[in-house]
Amino acid sequence: MAGLVAVVLNFAFLRSQQNTVNVAIAVEDIPAGARLETDMIGFTPVHAQSDVEDRMVGTGEMDGLIGMVVARSIPSGTLLSERDFVLPSSTVRAMSIPVDPEHAVGGALRPGDRVDILQSADGAARYVLVGAEVLTVGDGTGGALGGAGRYAVTVALDAQSALEVAAALSEGTLDLVRSTGSAPPSILVYPPVDQP
Repeated sequence: MAGLVAVVLNFAFLRSQQNTVNVAIAVEDIPAGARLETDMIGFTPVHAQSDVEDRMVGTGEMDGLIGMVVARSIPSGTLLSERDFVLPSSTVRAMSIPVDPEHAVGGALRPGDRVDILQSADGAARYVLVGAEVLTVGDGTGGALGGAGRYAVTVALDAQSALEVAAALSEGTLDLVRSTGSAPPSILVYPPVDQP
């Protein structure tokens, strides 16, 4: 009996720690790369603890997201998160890099992450690009990176960097290193080049 009372009290306590909030939900399938429009979303009441609620999009946050680019395919009925969207940019190029998950943080990259792109060939490695923003991650069907097979990670970059990445793709293996919040690397080539 005491165990049942404890369970009921615990449940009541947990319910008291949750708020009922209206959060954004996709009312249709939204493809990656689309601009978010008001008719794509609706709201549904959800019971959530504050740490979970912080990851959802509330009614007051929606205006700032309208017009943003959808970073991944979102099936109808999915709760929306701010991480599902990226700012559109007319001044930055975007390039998709084909990569196996084991060369891209085990498939754990997400839109908004920053990555360094490394090229390795013939026992040497070098940084090709540092601190590129990940725009989208997927397998061509809108799925997140992970599982077997080759995937594409789309990053923002300038024209010169696009040429360097394209050349590196043709010359060796590329690795994407998550560098979100990290200081720039101090060594750009390995083995280090001897200075005269």
